[in-house]
Amino acid sequence: MTSDPRLLRDQAGALRHGADRLTLLRLRLATVIVETTRAEDVRVRRIGGGIHEQWSRREYVELGRLATSLRGAAKLLDAVAVEGERTSGRRLGGYSGAGFLGRGDDAHRHVGAVSGFVGTTHGASIGGFPLVPGLAGAEPVHPSHTLGIATPDYDDED
Repeated sequence: MTSDPRLLRDQAGALRHGADRLTLLRLRLATVIVETTRAEDVRVRRIGGGIHEQWSRREYVELGRLATSLRGAAKLLDAVAVEGERTSGRRLGGYSGAGFLGRGDDAHRHVGAVSGFVGTTHGASIGGFPLVPGLAGAEPVHPSHTLGIATPDYDDED
């Protein structure tokens, strides 16, 4: 088994996708089976009722277990990926997902995209440092000063 966090996340995503597809299949089959129990033809309703009874006791439950198992395996792979990122020093933040930034290397790319939009459009900064690299030597500007009326100082009592 590989310990590359990207590959582990890709595999976890594939497992989640498989679980989603299995869940959709389960729901569609359940809908069709229930519709047969409401058919106008009495023979079709009787056959549908028998299928529904077996479906509810066996197949429906088993398909649910399979989907749950796939999701559980995806969670385990995600946990291994997080551990790999933490031990290699490639993770932003100490918690799962690094908030809105994304996970792992995606967080680094997202910071650039956010700074490209927010920094140029609104003049925002983090901790007094402008998000746009070209403004590194510029005086930090509070975003509210670029949106209309300047924010008054607290000692202005007028």
